[in-house]
Amino acid sequence: MTSVNSVRIPGLATGMDTDQMIKDMLTGEQNKIDKAQQTQQINKWKQEIYRDVIKDVKGLQDKYFSATSPDYILSSKVFSTLVINSSNSGVISATAGAGASNVNYKFKVEAMAKPPRLESNKLDKNTELVTADTTIKINDKEIQIKAGSKVSDVVKGINDTFKEGDVKATYSEMTGKLTIEGKKTGESSELKFDGDLFNNIGMTTEVTGLVKGSNNKVTVFSADGKPLDKVIQSESNTFTIDNVTYSVSGVSDESISMTSTVNTQGTTDKMKAFIEDYNKIMDKIYDLSTEKKNKDYPPLTEAQKKEMDEKEIERWEEKAKAGILRNDSDFRSFMEGIKGAILGQIGDLGIYLSDIGIASNSDYNKPGQLVLDATKFKKALENDSELVYKAVTTSFGKIKDITYNYAGSSTSIFAKKAGIEKTASAVNNLFSEQIRRQEQYIKDLTSKMSKKENQLYMKFANLESSMNKLNAQMNYLMSQN
Repeated sequence: MTSVNSVRIPGLATGMDTDQMIKDMLTGEQNKIDKAQQTQQINKWKQEIYRDVIKDVKGLQDKYFSATSPDYILSSKVFSTLVINSSNSGVISATAGAGASNVNYKFKVEAMAKPPRLESNKLDKNTELVTADTTIKINDKEIQIKAGSKVSDVVKGINDTFKEGDVKATYSEMTGKLTIEGKKTGESSELKFDGDLFNNIGMTTEVTGLVKGSNNKVTVFSADGKPLDKVIQSESNTFTIDNVTYSVSGVSDESISMTSTVNTQGTTDKMKAFIEDYNKIMDKIYDLSTEKKNKDYPPLTEAQKKEMDEKEIERWEEKAKAGILRNDSDFRSFMEGIKGAILGQIGDLGIYLSDIGIASNSDYNKPGQLVLDATKFKKALENDSELVYKAVTTSFGKIKDITYNYAGSSTSIFAKKAGIEKTASAVNNLFSEQIRRQEQYIKDLTSKMSKKENQLYMKFANLESSMNKLNAQMNYLMSQN
């Protein structure tokens, strides 16, 4: 009951329990407030549940569908069945992608790909490099060098001009040399330079005003060391041949053996982990949208909570929350979209997920969930890992799009309904708006009841006053006899 600032007069003259009578008279108004507060509580619970689901779905999205995640499930490397071993990984190593051919070769790395590079004579860091203001050019960009500039000033001027790092200048006190280097490796990468400063500090080249990068040189031999008439000259120290990506990080006078072995367990383990996490989310959303509501457990009123301990309230509210999102349209739509992604023939591949050992769960209580037949999946990888990769990325790519559309951003479907914390949607969403409107409705009802309560107390106060006057008159008349 809302208290008001007025003088409350108990029924001394009338003998009536004024407080209880007024409380009974306001039962209808209090019931309206209780009902409005219960509706508001249900909306708060719905929002909490929704945000928990958003957290789960977005977590799946970030973990398995983000290219920067170590668990990224759509990477070609995940579906590689080859593990490649190098006899000297410090010089050359390799990683197989889906559909990679077996590797059993020897490689001799004679040169690494390098960026264009200029190096000065030995310079003292405190020496003034120019006595008058001058201008130098690097890749057609002008750089102003003031009189009295030292090597550190030149380094700063160059690096400030090339903020994206396409060209970088450094100075080593250990060697005493200024180095200017391009970012990209390979013969097509160039440094064009112009200015007397370059000549003065010994940065000269055979072709005046130009220095180029260089390609790597890797000669390939058969496993028994016979030349294969194959020399790799790449502009990058990372290159891909036959779906195998090689990384060169040094040179060696001796040839380096690289061999591959088949291993499907790693891919199977990653697929198993994804399916387990995915199924947990689908199971959770299905339960929320199908569990029955118990009408015997509405949200507790404030009066009811005062008569219960914390454990009793907790048990009651657990039952009260059940079923409040039964048949939720957005949950249903999400599950239908997912089912559409995993069922049916996969694009123009002519196969189904079940053909590679990933089947939809036959239990009708687990719609949209997946079951992994590890033996069948491994066999499919051994037979054609590239086909498995295409099948999974096509179907799971759709799951990626659906999870993003529903929970991937502050403008996603679930976010618009319940909001994502620490984003603009946290306050601008359907449930928050409903909660705000309900809050105002509760305030209006409370104000209305408070006015009626005051009016009733005033009427009873007037009645008490009239009874006091009547009693006084009767007492007076009786005293005259």
